[in-house]
Amino acid sequence: MLKNRNILIFFIVTFLSISYGTEGKKHHNKKAVIRNEEKINETLPIPMIHKSFPSVDKKEYLASPKYKLGVCMIGKNFSSMIDRIFCFLNNSNKKKFKFGECQRTHRHESLSIMQKTYRAGGVKNMFKNYQMLMIVRNPIDRLISGFMQLCYFRIYLKPNEDYCYGCGRNFNCFVSKLQKELWKVAKNKMIPNQFHDYHFYPQTWQCAYYKFKPYYTYIKYPSSNKSSFYKTIINHLDKAHVPKKHLTFLYDKMYSIKTEHTTNSREATKLYKDSLYNNITLLKKVCAIFYHDFIEFNYDLPSGCYQSPKNNSNNSTTLSNSF
Repeated sequence: MLKNRNILIFFIVTFLSISYGTEGKKHHNKKAVIRNEEKINETLPIPMIHKSFPSVDKKEYLASPKYKLGVCMIGKNFSSMIDRIFCFLNNSNKKKFKFGECQRTHRHESLSIMQKTYRAGGVKNMFKNYQMLMIVRNPIDRLISGFMQLCYFRIYLKPNEDYCYGCGRNFNCFVSKLQKELWKVAKNKMIPNQFHDYHFYPQTWQCAYYKFKPYYTYIKYPSSNKSSFYKTIINHLDKAHVPKKHLTFLYDKMYSIKTEHTTNSREATKLYKDSLYNNITLLKKVCAIFYHDFIEFNYDLPSGCYQSPKNNSNNSTTLSNSF
């Protein structure tokens, strides 16, 4: 009931915000009508889609047949560490504990392919016999983290690589172009860019969520105070009968290793996040993009998403050139 109420409020506020800016301009020509329709359409929540985009570039599914444990990885949701954990679980040589990546050799591009590899007897049987994890994150934290890694700090990227729509460090530009791309994908007007898909697309678009939503075990990934999260991961591994000495080793690794593309503790990340929350127009756009992520995974929508936008052209003096 609460979700339905939130949906109604979101639609009403969004429509009134647009109407307020266009009511005094009584252009009845066809082009004006089309422009207004597009403006309203692009400000409504991006829909949940009922299709998947398997790709050898993503290969987001992992499993450990020995422990009957599986996971669907989502970019910026502890994925690098999860990859290493499953690499460790599938490593046959446990005399020397190693904690590193397996160069994608144990990853699969779809649930169908993964269940065939492990002879699970079908996807439904795999969900029945395996504990399948899906790690989710606050949509804004995930978006900011991905943007800071790939657009601001450009971690791991070569000088000629660009995954930011040519926007550089301009977050407003990036969000607008991401939104347009998502609408095109939702309307079957383009095939998704797999790199964008993995790092930026809604989490409800990942992992064939539309089809297997009831069967995943969900774990929330926090941007800070991760001790409880690490313990939750260890508890799931413990339930899968991973040996105690392995659990101790993995817990120590999670607690001590910080991946190079971790961005949440950096000062620039905090500045961008604060500037987003102070820019109601941009915040509403972000809420529209990830609306269903907020609702499906029980994250609170920022209060600014229900406010009518004001003039935000100079909200942030610190990041005025970037926003």
